[in-house]
Amino acid sequence: MRIIFIIFLVFTSNQAIDDLFQKSNEYYTNGDYQNAVNGYLDVLDSGFESSELYFNLGNSFYKLNNIPDSNFYYEKAKSISPNDEDILTNLIFAKNLRIDKIEILPTTQMQNFKLSILNLFTEKGWAISLISLIWIMSFTFIFYIISKDSKFKRLFFTLSIVLMILSSLTLFINLEKKKLSTIKYAIVYDKEIEVWSEPNNISELKFLLHEGTKVKQLDVIEDWVNIQLENGTLGWIQSTSIRVLD
Repeated sequence: MRIIFIIFLVFTSNQAIDDLFQKSNEYYTNGDYQNAVNGYLDVLDSGFESSELYFNLGNSFYKLNNIPDSNFYYEKAKSISPNDEDILTNLIFAKNLRIDKIEILPTTQMQNFKLSILNLFTEKGWAISLISLIWIMSFTFIFYIISKDSKFKRLFFTLSIVLMILSSLTLFINLEKKKLSTIKYAIVYDKEIEVWSEPNNISELKFLLHEGTKVKQLDVIEDWVNIQLENGTLGWIQSTSIRVLD
C-alpha cells in the first residue's frame, strides 16, 4: 500500500506541474506575459527543468523587454539543447537588446568541429553513450570467447575492437565535456557596472558593462569576480552584479 501511495503522489505531483505549465502557456498565448513568467517560475521551483521551460521563460521575459532575464534563460535552454534552432535564433534576438556589442574571438575550423561534436549530446547524454558502448563491447567479447564458429569469432573480435576504439573516443569526449562544464558563465544583471583592473575600486577603471552581457567567471576573491568577455578582455567586477549560469 505504501508503494502505491508513493506512486500516486508522484503521479499527482507530475500532473499538477503539467497543468501549471499548460496554464502558463495559455497566459503567454493570451499576452499575459507576467503571469506566464510567474507560472513557469513556479514549475522551476518544483524541481522540474527542461530546455522548453527555460525557452518559454526566455520568450516571456523577452516580451516584457527584460534584457538580463531573457538572455539568462535562453542561455539555460541552450545549455540543455545546444543545437536547437529556435533557441539559437531567439538568443540572437535577445543579444541584440544588449547595449554592449562585443565581438567574439574567431575560432578555427578544428575548434568548430570539436565544439560541434561535443554539442551532439549533453554531458549526461555522452555519459550514457559511454556506458552503453562498454556494455555492448563486453557482450561482444563474451560472444567472441564462447563462440565455436571461427567466422563468428572473427566477427565478434572485430566488433570488440571497433567498440573499444569508440569507447575510448567517447571517454575522451566525456572528459572534454566535463572540463567545459566546470567553466562558469554569468549574465550581468545591473543596468551598468564598472569593470576594474584589480579587485578593488581604487585601481584603474577599464570600462563599463551593461545588463544582459555574458561573461566568463575566472576567479572569485571575496565579493569580487575576475571576468573575461567574449573578445578576451579581462577585468574585475562586483559579484552582486551578475547571475551565474550554473
